Amino acid sequence: MLALSSKGPEFASYGEIARASRDMLLTAMNSIEPLLRGAGIAIAILLLLVTAARGGWRLRAALVVVLSCVTAYLACSSPALQCRAEAGLLPLVLAALAFPFAFWRLASIVLEDDRHVPRVAWIGAAIMIASGLLAAMDYLQVSQSWRGAWGGVHKLVAIGFLGAAGVRAWRSREGDLVDARRRLRWIVVGALGFYSLGILLVEIYLQRSAPPAWVDLLNVTVIDLALLSSAVFLLGVRTQAQEALFEPPAVPSKPDAPAAPEAPPGDSTEGDSALIDRLAALMQDKHLYRDAALSVKLLATALNVPEYVLRRLILVRLGHRHFASFVNDYRLREVTARMMDPALDRRPILTLALEAGFGSIGPFNRAFRERYGMTPTEFRDRRGTGVAPPNPKENLLG
Repeated sequence: MLALSSKGPEFASYGEIARASRDMLLTAMNSIEPLLRGAGIAIAILLLLVTAARGGWRLRAALVVVLSCVTAYLACSSPALQCRAEAGLLPLVLAALAFPFAFWRLASIVLEDDRHVPRVAWIGAAIMIASGLLAAMDYLQVSQSWRGAWGGVHKLVAIGFLGAAGVRAWRSREGDLVDARRRLRWIVVGALGFYSLGILLVEIYLQRSAPPAWVDLLNVTVIDLALLSSAVFLLGVRTQAQEALFEPPAVPSKPDAPAAPEAPPGDSTEGDSALIDRLAALMQDKHLYRDAALSVKLLATALNVPEYVLRRLILVRLGHRHFASFVNDYRLREVTARMMDPALDRRPILTLALEAGFGSIGPFNRAFRERYGMTPTEFRDRRGTGVAPPNPKENLLG
């Protein structure tokens, strides 16, 4: 007689099913992540080539540097590569470490047409890169506390650069006269800056531990989407982005007369001409520019016109992409006229700048050097030698 087994069919336990599902998910993520990383690098290289081929070297150089840093970060953050500060990988490591500085620099040029890099920024960049390199040198025989301290310094300075870019975006938002650029600033600095800051905070939390696979996949996916969006903008699908990024800021042709350039036929209207006359009267006769707190809103109120009308007038008819550039023309004209007066030789340059409406010496010095290619002191000294002061330098962007 056959013996019947009382043992039923065997089923996998819940724990075994969960482990199998997790292993399958990890395998899928580990397979997808290199593909996404490679796609991101390919898009970044395409953007590098497109950007480098365009004219106007300063802004393009800043974009190329940022894209190079992103490409290096995608390569160095790959679990398969594990970048270390060795000779063969040193360029990649340096570029990845320099991203926060490059991002801040790009924000300065895009948002404020500011080509000046203060000395403290160069010092900060050097400290950030050097400390990051020391932390990445695993072969150095140093204690983990020292390595952690170097990494902490790098992260702290990097957060400083990203935060400074955000502050600059917020501070200059009202004076930006280019509508497309005002909208673009929240994409360039807001979204990308905050995301980069988030990456830094995650790295600080993880310290030197490898991130979970899902974090790597999410990070690469977001970067790919950002690069793809940038490609859509820069390759011409959105002409507004090209207007905001690549159109050079106009500089008036004469240092002593901020005036409107000749508009193409059919562009000028009697209303614009009358408004320009009223604007010139307010600035030249009532000296509104001497108010360091003067803004688009205050000036529009004084003219009794909507803000958008004043923005369009200054941008289209007077050729300024930022309100500060327009106001500083009047301030610089007053300062230089007073510096040419021998009776005021004993009056400090700082006093002249403050009386003309500059809030502090830093913005005045930058605006003066940008306009005349020399410091205010050199300008005054040249007048004393009988040599005529120079004409304003041509704008190098564009």
